[in-house]
Amino acid sequence: MRLLATWMLVLHLFCAQATAAQVIVNDSAIDFPLPAPELRLIFSMQKVYWPDGQKIQVFILSPGSEIHKEFCFKQLDMMPYMLQRRWDRLVYAGTGERPIILKNEAEMQAQISRTPGSIGYVAAPVLSDDNLSDDNRVTRSLYETSP
Repeated sequence: MRLLATWMLVLHLFCAQATAAQVIVNDSAIDFPLPAPELRLIFSMQKVYWPDGQKIQVFILSPGSEIHKEFCFKQLDMMPYMLQRRWDRLVYAGTGERPIILKNEAEMQAQISRTPGSIGYVAAPVLSDDNLSDDNRVTRSLYETSP
């Protein structure tokens, strides 16, 4: 019985990791991987430039969507409302802006493939030849939120 419980726990951990939202960026942006704290700074709109000086364009899905909530919990290691409060504070103070909200994952991939310096996330990237070109293609990476 104990062995069965152990295997179920291991299986659950692997399945949870397989369904985690994945960060995608435009190839012009940066090489992977970024540390989790830097990823948090980017999505909370506190880091606005890549190391090469290019402006970061952040895209998100609707804050009420399950993918957004999963991304906040698993990749950023924070609650969605905390992220929203940071954006509200920056906008209210006049020192920043909110990320651009997109309707769905297909639109997310299309915008990221077209926008240099962009970053976003999807549940499961489907890369087709339509999203790829020689100099402007979507790259995907799964981040670990280790301290």
